[in-house]
Amino acid sequence: MGDNVGAIDDYSKAIEIDPKYANAYFQRGYAKSNLKDYTGSIDDYSKAIEIDPKDADTYYKRGIEKSNLIDYTGAIDDYSKAIEIDPKYAHAYFKRGIAKYYLKDYARAIDDYSKAIKIDPNYTNAYFNRGIAKSKMGDNVGAVNDKSKYAELTKN
Repeated sequence: MGDNVGAIDDYSKAIEIDPKYANAYFQRGYAKSNLKDYTGSIDDYSKAIEIDPKDADTYYKRGIEKSNLIDYTGAIDDYSKAIEIDPKYAHAYFKRGIAKYYLKDYARAIDDYSKAIKIDPNYTNAYFNRGIAKSKMGDNVGAVNDKSKYAELTKN
């Protein structure tokens, strides 16, 4: 993980020099996340978004932090924004599926896992999670198929 405290100090100095340096806020937010300061991380990602609202990665990272704070609805909003900016963002679909799963919206979670798989047919964790969600929905055949595909892809 490196020296996150030192990194935060360095990025704070960069921000003092140039308060419109979106990447410094992004990187400082990442360092705060490594220290489990999710609220501080969200604040920095929000500032980066304010400066550069077209960066899908920043919305994605902020969504992860919101999930860490059990704000799944807020996380879904951020993952959705990342997908709006970059419709091929498989990880954003996957993470949005997880947030929907935690909100017990299994059908929409399955849809998101399926979209992630369509973008990346070797996305092993998407098969695994989709299998679990299908099982919760009573689709045991679909669950077994997804878990088998997961096993096939991870057997190497």
